[in-house]
Amino acid sequence: MSGAAYLRARDLDEALEAAGRDGAAVLAGGTDLVTRVRRGHDAPTVLVDVRRALPVGVNATGEGIEIGAGTTLAAVAADPGVQERYGVLARAAQGAASPQLRATGTVGGNLAQHVRCWYYRHPDLRCWLHGGDTCYAQIGDHRKHGLEAGDCISVAPSDLAAALVALGATVELRSAGGGARTLELHDLYRRPSEEQRSSLALAPGELIVRVVPGAPPDASAYERAGERAAWSFALVGVAAARRGAEVRLCAIGVTNEPRLLDPADPLRGLDGLPQTGWKRDLLGELCARALAAVA
Repeated sequence: MSGAAYLRARDLDEALEAAGRDGAAVLAGGTDLVTRVRRGHDAPTVLVDVRRALPVGVNATGEGIEIGAGTTLAAVAADPGVQERYGVLARAAQGAASPQLRATGTVGGNLAQHVRCWYYRHPDLRCWLHGGDTCYAQIGDHRKHGLEAGDCISVAPSDLAAALVALGATVELRSAGGGARTLELHDLYRRPSEEQRSSLALAPGELIVRVVPGAPPDASAYERAGERAAWSFALVGVAAARRGAEVRLCAIGVTNEPRLLDPADPLRGLDGLPQTGWKRDLLGELCARALAAVA
């Protein structure tokens, strides 16, 4: 990040003002940002350190809990209230990345992380998602990519997103000048388009401030598969949460956005691409396990 100005925001208002500047990049845990910049992606002109500005901690509310965006994944996984009442979230946080990354990476950063596509992150390529003309995965190796066709076939990587979407969580967003809005977490994500080449619905300079998972479910489960049992991003992750007779099922690693699935027919519309048929089989197995766990 040589040449970038550094600003350590004293509070949220200062962080929001700085994050809205041209060329600004936000640093919290830095586990995603630092690796992208080191590979030559989106070098910032100003680095805004928000570690003192974002809310931190898991706090009880009348109905359940709320989680500050600056809370680390390790803190979420270790919180007794999360473990007791939101098992799907505890397991998703515990399964994400490695112990070192969980101790540093934040909730907000995990939810807003960029895709893990090796073409997107390649220092010498400018793929369609990054403003180029070609989705190189579609003409190259896409064994770990999505199950549906599109301009971009990269996949949502956030374990936390799967769990929180299954829980029906909401997310609080803030921007400079007092701007604030609350979204269903599922609506934070979208399929990239020609006009908006991003899978996030964040406006420029807008920050995730806190997440509210809603009332504790009656039962929940998270099933994931990676290349290794630990220290790896999920190839596919499936979260299920049941309240009464209603079950919400969400998968990552299969489409651009965390995908809400129909528990009665979770594979519908996800036919697979030439090299990703195996992922469809894996998704079916993980859905069956998650649904059995919450039945």
